Amino acid sequence: MDQHSLSRLLDQIIAELLAQKKQQQTHDRIMKVVISGEDLVTLPATLDALSALARSGYGLSLAFSWSASHSSLRPACLNGLAQRGITAWQDDSEPVPGDTSFHGVYLPALSSNSLSKIALGIRDNLVCRWAFHALGLNKQVIVTPNAEYRSDTTCAFSAALRARLMSYAATLVEYGITVIGQTNSNGGAQKASGAQPLITLSDVRQHRAGEALHIDSRTLITPAARDEIQRRGIVVIPN
Repeated sequence: MDQHSLSRLLDQIIAELLAQKKQQQTHDRIMKVVISGEDLVTLPATLDALSALARSGYGLSLAFSWSASHSSLRPACLNGLAQRGITAWQDDSEPVPGDTSFHGVYLPALSSNSLSKIALGIRDNLVCRWAFHALGLNKQVIVTPNAEYRSDTTCAFSAALRARLMSYAATLVEYGITVIGQTNSNGGAQKASGAQPLITLSDVRQHRAGEALHIDSRTLITPAARDEIQRRGIVVIPN
């Protein structure tokens, strides 16, 4: 590479970094999204959730696990976001102690491998380290399960293995992680008003600020309810 080409490349890199920094500064709330696994079947639901976060005013900082980075999931996810007009920036860096610049961590379609490691306190991958980093700062961590341990789906795993994975999901709830569709220790569902055809202002006021609101994709939200959702920083995630 000659000096002229190198200079152009450096100019391009600097311009991209400045554009990314400016983009980050336009958002008051940054959601760190760490995508794991390599299952493309769950990608449409992940894209729906990321679109909902973006519509709610969150900036999306994307990181991909080792397996996701070395599979077709990463380019498919980035292309899917671009096709939806969703702007996000990639940042696969490790969490930095004391970094509080993000609002929370979202782990879409969390792989069973990372689910098990978080439940057991193992921190040997990027997903787990971000989860425990956020918990240590009392930041919200939201997980959507993949088909391997969702109670409303079927997979090739044995009943015993699925039961173990679902028990790990329950352990995450005990840690303070919001697992969409998973019940907490008191038997209360973390899934919010999912069967309702209409979400009103009074429905929204029943949820804590920053909480995840899991709704059916056909559910209608009144204008007053939508304003309250934005004011409280509630994350709307469609099924």
